[in-house]
Amino acid sequence: MRDGVVLRADVYRPEGQGPWPVIVSRTPYDKTDSSELLYLDPVLAARRGLIAVVQDVRGRFASEGEFVPLVNEAADGTDTIEWAAQLPGSSGAVGMWGISYLGNVQWQAAGLKPAALKAIAPSLTFRETDNGLAFRGGAHELGLVRSWALAMGFDVLVRRHADNEEELMKQVAALAAAFDGIPGPTYHELPTGTDPVVARWDLPNLADRATMAAGDVPAHQENVTVPSLHVAGWYDLFVQATIDNYTAAAQRTGAKLVVGPWNHIAQTAMQGDINFGVAGHGAAIDFSTSILGLTFDWLHACLTTGEAPDDDLPVKIYVMGAGEWRSEPEWPLSRAVDTRFHLGTDGRLTVDGEAGQGTLAFTYDPQNPVPTVGGATCMPHPPSGSFDQRVVEERDDVLVFTTDVLTEDVEVTGRITASLTAATDGPTTDWVVRLCDVHPDGRSYNVVDGITRVETVPGEESTVEVDLWSTSMLFKRGHRIRVQVTSSCFPRWDRNLNTADGLRTGQMRVASQTLHVGGEAGSFVTLPIV
Repeated sequence: MRDGVVLRADVYRPEGQGPWPVIVSRTPYDKTDSSELLYLDPVLAARRGLIAVVQDVRGRFASEGEFVPLVNEAADGTDTIEWAAQLPGSSGAVGMWGISYLGNVQWQAAGLKPAALKAIAPSLTFRETDNGLAFRGGAHELGLVRSWALAMGFDVLVRRHADNEEELMKQVAALAAAFDGIPGPTYHELPTGTDPVVARWDLPNLADRATMAAGDVPAHQENVTVPSLHVAGWYDLFVQATIDNYTAAAQRTGAKLVVGPWNHIAQTAMQGDINFGVAGHGAAIDFSTSILGLTFDWLHACLTTGEAPDDDLPVKIYVMGAGEWRSEPEWPLSRAVDTRFHLGTDGRLTVDGEAGQGTLAFTYDPQNPVPTVGGATCMPHPPSGSFDQRVVEERDDVLVFTTDVLTEDVEVTGRITASLTAATDGPTTDWVVRLCDVHPDGRSYNVVDGITRVETVPGEESTVEVDLWSTSMLFKRGHRIRVQVTSSCFPRWDRNLNTADGLRTGQMRVASQTLHVGGEAGSFVTLPIV
């Protein structure tokens, strides 16, 4: 690198002399790890006529230097691209690929406009670190941030105690015990001031506000002039971020978006309790290609012709419920009609606004939070995906609103929002809204959800906007559409302790929550109906 630090990479080459385009993936997760290579498959890239470079980022595994999440990736990525362009057999054209952290580093490097970089494929990745990575709607993404720090910690300890094997074994054993404590005591330990689990071993922290802004994509994207391929999953923690990255990129350069019924870790057909079929598998998209096959073919075309391939409409989505892929000319769909579904005192969810009018109440106790059951998460446990929510809906601290049985199919494709007219008796609390597909036998499967953390005057009613992000779901005839309203989803999101200084002191209290429903001033969700 420009400061003399050495980063190390493995290079996978096609047979023959070339010249070949080069693609680069930069990872903090070990360039030789078998699970990492499963996601990257550089051998397949070489078979597709690409030199594939997999590099350990600064301060991780085989590379020198100190690892600070997100901070050094722009300059290091640029230096790596310039080096890769000069590899023996290189054509001089370089692209990048990879998901999650490996996607964010692409935006950072592309923002510096290295001359050799011609295309990027940043998939399943985040956009704004304070809304969609470390935080969501003001709440802390505890499940992701704490488990990620623990997973990253093993290499940190190996480096820190390289000259003291006895201390290394002691620290590794303690860290492993904390990791094994997921989802129990490891998540239940309250963050008072700083995250105690992160602080105990001085681990990499995605929620460090002093450094996290380095990964904000909008700050880099305004300078990006190369085409981009975006792959997202409806049950991925970063689904809305990937979609937003695409829509912003499409205004500037060639871009393509593919969204399947996948989560962050596994792009398989089985997501929780639901099997989306062979065509929904990331290895058999629409029975025609795999995620990586699509990625490498797209990059190869960009790096050899100089422009993104114009082989189809730019957006390809899997419509859940319908069990089919569909190509679209745009996102969001202009033909989708935003439709209000009103919440009623009688538990009904209606379009005509005739739901019962009044107020509903429940108590939220942070010592007994509503558990996370599936969803668009990224943590070792509980798993992500679509699960039967009846265990959640049976609780007294969850309000449930359901439509009548549908007499025809209803497709919801686009971004979903909720507007709650609500009050709490404390200075702060959380509001969680979840959309579910209720099957004829009563099973209720989560589709999307969202959270908003509020600071408010105790007892004062206000409007709370909750962003549930995007989906594409066909609610079949004979099914019902359901909305849940509650105040927690733990351990995905940290518990609001309902006190002004709870995050510092750990002091908590039970909150009395009131929801105004029915009529013009009542609460509603907005669904984009196709």
